[in-house]
Amino acid sequence: MSNDKRLIEVAFPLKQTSLDSVHEKNVRHGHISTLHIWPARRPLAACRAALIATLLPDPGTPELRKALCEKIGGKVVKVVKRKKLPSGKVEDKVVEETVGGILHWGRETENKADVDWFREEIRKAYGGRAPKVLDPFAGGGAIPLEAMRLGCEVTAIDINPVAWFILKCTLEYPQKLAGQKRRLPDFALRDAEFMEEFFKAHGFKKAQIRTFLNDLGLTATDYSPPLPGMLGQNVDSSFLEADLAWHVRAWGRWVLAEARKELARFYPTYADYQPLENVEEWREKHPKLVRPMRLVPLKDDGTPDIDALNEEVLKQAFAKDKKFWGKDAESQKYRKEATEAFFKNKSNPRWVAKPTVAYLWARTVRCKNCRATIPLLKTRWLAKREKKRVLLTMEPNSDRTGVAFSVECRVPAVGGNNAQKREHDRSVGAGTMSRAGAWCPCCGKPGTVAMEMEDMRQEGLNGQLGAVMTAVVLDGPDGKEYRRPTDEELEAADLAAVNLDSAFAAVPFGVPGEPMPTKDALGIRAPLYGFNEWRKLFTQRQLFALATLVNSTRNARLVLANENYSDVWKEALACYLADAVDRVADYGSMVTHFQTKAEFIVNTFQRFALPMNWDFTEVAPLSGLTGSYQSAVAWVALVINHVTNASAAAMAPHIFAKSAKTLNNSGEFDVVLTDPPYYDAIPYSDLMDFFYVWLRRSVSGLSPSFDASFKSSLGPKWDAATDDGELIDDDSRHDGNRKQSRDSYESGMARVFELCRAALKPEGRLVIVFANKQPAAWETLVSAIIRSGFVVDGSWPIRTEMGNRTRALTSAALASSVWLVCKRRSETARPGWDNTVLGEMRSRITGQLRSFWDAGIDGPDFVWAATGPAMEAFSKHPFVKKADSPGETMSVSEFLRAVRRIVVDFVVGRVLTEATGVETDTDTAATLDDVTTYYLLHRHDFGMDDAPAGACILYAVSCNLSESDLADKYDLLVRSGGVDKDDDGEADEGDADAEGDAEEGSGSTFKLKAWKQRKRPGMGVDPLAEATRSRRLREEAQPRLIEDTQPVESAPAAPKMMPLIDQVHRLMHLWKAGDVTKVDLYLEDRGLRRSELFKQLLQALIELSPEASEERSVLESISNHVQARGMKAAGTAALPFVEIVEADAD
Repeated sequence: MSNDKRLIEVAFPLKQTSLDSVHEKNVRHGHISTLHIWPARRPLAACRAALIATLLPDPGTPELRKALCEKIGGKVVKVVKRKKLPSGKVEDKVVEETVGGILHWGRETENKADVDWFREEIRKAYGGRAPKVLDPFAGGGAIPLEAMRLGCEVTAIDINPVAWFILKCTLEYPQKLAGQKRRLPDFALRDAEFMEEFFKAHGFKKAQIRTFLNDLGLTATDYSPPLPGMLGQNVDSSFLEADLAWHVRAWGRWVLAEARKELARFYPTYADYQPLENVEEWREKHPKLVRPMRLVPLKDDGTPDIDALNEEVLKQAFAKDKKFWGKDAESQKYRKEATEAFFKNKSNPRWVAKPTVAYLWARTVRCKNCRATIPLLKTRWLAKREKKRVLLTMEPNSDRTGVAFSVECRVPAVGGNNAQKREHDRSVGAGTMSRAGAWCPCCGKPGTVAMEMEDMRQEGLNGQLGAVMTAVVLDGPDGKEYRRPTDEELEAADLAAVNLDSAFAAVPFGVPGEPMPTKDALGIRAPLYGFNEWRKLFTQRQLFALATLVNSTRNARLVLANENYSDVWKEALACYLADAVDRVADYGSMVTHFQTKAEFIVNTFQRFALPMNWDFTEVAPLSGLTGSYQSAVAWVALVINHVTNASAAAMAPHIFAKSAKTLNNSGEFDVVLTDPPYYDAIPYSDLMDFFYVWLRRSVSGLSPSFDASFKSSLGPKWDAATDDGELIDDDSRHDGNRKQSRDSYESGMARVFELCRAALKPEGRLVIVFANKQPAAWETLVSAIIRSGFVVDGSWPIRTEMGNRTRALTSAALASSVWLVCKRRSETARPGWDNTVLGEMRSRITGQLRSFWDAGIDGPDFVWAATGPAMEAFSKHPFVKKADSPGETMSVSEFLRAVRRIVVDFVVGRVLTEATGVETDTDTAATLDDVTTYYLLHRHDFGMDDAPAGACILYAVSCNLSESDLADKYDLLVRSGGVDKDDDGEADEGDADAEGDAEEGSGSTFKLKAWKQRKRPGMGVDPLAEATRSRRLREEAQPRLIEDTQPVESAPAAPKMMPLIDQVHRLMHLWKAGDVTKVDLYLEDRGLRRSELFKQLLQALIELSPEASEERSVLESISNHVQARGMKAAGTAALPFVEIVEADAD
């Protein structure tokens, strides 16, 4: 490349990329994230934008840069969207969206000409050849897929065999088979339902489809299969050819048909006798016609035969119609038309099959007091929507050995306002579980504890935890329905255990008894309760179903061997079918749960951890709905459509299952773009072993490369002998040695970056994606970059996550990922001096901070977004010496601490500026005391609601404080996690006017104390000043008889800054008490009337307070009072300095 400056180093479509990346997180159908679970995939929009901007040279002028960025990301426009609130009101909301560009989901195909243009421009930049791109931590494949879309020659590496499998399904097979079509297998051509769906998807009209189905012998009423060799002879052969996705669908139906024969009896279907409309009204009017629900008989192929039940309905309805029962052709035609008319009339009752969506279970434990069986339930709500409220009720059974369940529909909402309704719902829907343990419905009452958590852990370790089916979720004509399980359903669940050994007899490696990670592993808590083997995360029926699907998948490979497919087709089809089994496992474990507000099943990996679920959901794999095998195949096929289109013009990728520490120093790559493991954020291999054990069984024997990749019983962790393995900071892999774990991670990451440097061409670029809010994680990354000889010369904080995702609420994850652009540091680079580096850093950072602020980056993301621009000044030196301390060097930790403080002061300045309309620069904001600075940061980003502990710690550290100081010493924070949660795990909104003691929790969130809750007597008070003033007032009130001698003054204690927020809250208490004289004295004694910064803080707090709140009213009154007294500002923004010393005892 002739121009060594890249676009990404000078300009980037940041806002467009962020908007489209966040939007992409809402995309499901066809997105690669729905192919197979892999933690922390980056949005395709962000990868595409970063690759283009890294591969293309800087066009040279601001105008050309803007034009190129808009061609990539389009333009940002504001649109008004209407949203219906739970109250029924409609709210207009102004949102920002992009128009044009190629980043928004779907525009890569809509604007294909632009994608082609970029592909050609990239080749031109590299002399007509395809640039080589490497991702050494390729994971889920987002980065290499986008590189392939842009015409690059891609090398994708990951140490984990599950990732290698995903990469083959995402990159290799789609590229090899893109654009290829072949005739559908004969069994698919005999499937009327499948062929009708196939023809419809290809745009044929109803009349054409009927003709094709007739020609295939697939008429709706009389199916007469064609003679051998004649199937499809009357249909244009090209109409029967299909691409990879449709062949996967076809073979998925084959697998399901085979599995259904074995599984159907374990998942019985019931039917209700009812019309299709106004059901409750019909039942009230015709009580004598109401019948008990019936078990639907099965056909030979295992499908429910609802027609067999409804034949009785027809006999009754047409008992006197002789023509209906005639045998001649005319009668047959009449019967068909009459039957269709009868069932078309929705008011006619008939048997309606209601397939089971899921079975709801609760774990059980024996009460140590009365020995009754306690169901362990977090909540008894089954559905809690505005117009649909269903509750699981329970009461002790007759002999008080356990409980009897029932289902109550149409539960009324009780309460005059939302808070009262919410409290009532908590009360009536309370389960048996709390953080302390479980209460016993037979010998206790809610709020008591019969079994403590430690008791239940011990029961689990002893194998004494049981399970009980509490309810069944059905798919009815008008949505989900709920009822108690029948005896047949309870027996079916038990029957699976009897057949388990025979189901696994043909499965390689048998039942997955491989060990789970230990209880010390990151984010994995199930082993604490005795779940020490992977099989224990599944019920016996779930294991039986998965074994059956694995067997059917392997049997499909045997049939495929005799079909006219090439080897790559056979391997690809086998892998996508194995992928579907993994999707079923994700929805088919005991770590799933039922979401009551939206009525859907939440999969195992809602977040990347394996917690202990007390109540869980067992999906019905034959239902065709969420979590079923049919649904899994459909999702996989949709992804295949997308990735084959993306790979249509791509070069063949190079995919390797190996460690990033084995990279060759080839010097052949133009760009290394990677998203490395985040310190101790995610235990990839431990979590992906959940899928590894099933994939190993599904693909065993598929090819030598698969057998080699899955030869071990579990995925690779850490091998101390070779000093290699998965690079994460997890001390459980280093015998609990925390230091050794961190050293291994840091040295390993530095080694990978060194190898990346050797793998790059001299003018190549390394782009690292990082999204972790922990200071230690950033220190590790920065150290590794500097040690490996790179200079950071660009960074962009792309918002890539939805802030409301579960993991974002309590984890170290950022909503933005920071993309650091690095190039080789010169071999002749000299050491730097700290004063020079810090000065250069300040000058570099200011402009970038304004850009990031305007782009909507905020919160902890903003703090770390500034790290990139700051790093440019620091990393260009091999090390930085301290000017005032000869022989000492500035550590990465010291440098990042200075960066964080500058950023924090900038944010506070922006908050004050936006509140008052008066520009407050960083230097002025820096005069605020640390505690008030923290308060503004926290209040601006989280209000009075729960805030994740990671963010609070980051802000506290940036303000030279600790979260414990803020909670204990300054009485500003309270740990709130684990309290104020409703039955759906939803936190109450914070109250700025809350009274009484703040309730302290034990979870991983904090919240600010409301001003009324800050009641410590010394808040905002200088004890010595108060004592001196009181003494002076007493002395002034008494006549002096003798002139006092001048006392000898002792040396004052070291002065401290009294937090300004404490002074404001003190004023609010005084104002609330109605003593204006004390308010005036307080203002005068502390010089607050003359402090412009105090007035700005008041205004900022007013703007941050809720409308119509008492807090806002009091603050406005104080502000008006200060202004009304007419005191002129002193012309300085400095805070009043107050000495705080201990007063003498006397």
